[in-house]
Amino acid sequence: MITSQRALKGAISFAIAAGLTVSLSGCFGNPFENLANGLVEGTVEKVVEGTTGVDVDVDGTGGSLPDSWPSEVPVPDGKILFSLAAAGTYSATLTVDSQDKAKAGYEQFVANGYEVVSEISLGDQGYAYGLQSDNWTVQYSWGADDEGTATVNVTASPVEE
Repeated sequence: MITSQRALKGAISFAIAAGLTVSLSGCFGNPFENLANGLVEGTVEKVVEGTTGVDVDVDGTGGSLPDSWPSEVPVPDGKILFSLAAAGTYSATLTVDSQDKAKAGYEQFVANGYEVVSEISLGDQGYAYGLQSDNWTVQYSWGADDEGTATVNVTASPVEE
């Protein structure tokens, strides 16, 4: 059972981010067509805003990381599709040119001293890692589409003392 508001918001952010990663990876239909039709954006915005009270905008046209994004949490270079900052938790979904670039983002966490605490492999279609430093707990995942583009999700929450 989730007992703190911060943990609840973190769990919601992760669930939304994971859903976006899978839906935007090309595993289900044409995600950009869905975005254009407003199906995904309206659902995500309503869920986040209704549950957390945080105003978000998901429009699929590109964006930027929140100004408060922590410098200790690297994000690979790519096109930001979605990002949010809420109660100290941060999440971003972006596309990169290849799975190699997505994997390089994960490797940057390891090189920066993050410990791998969990990992999931979906074969060639996707990967998810739980990583932790002294200050941050991070969920880093990516999925690939048929053209080789990868959709990456990074969700970071501060380590509770």
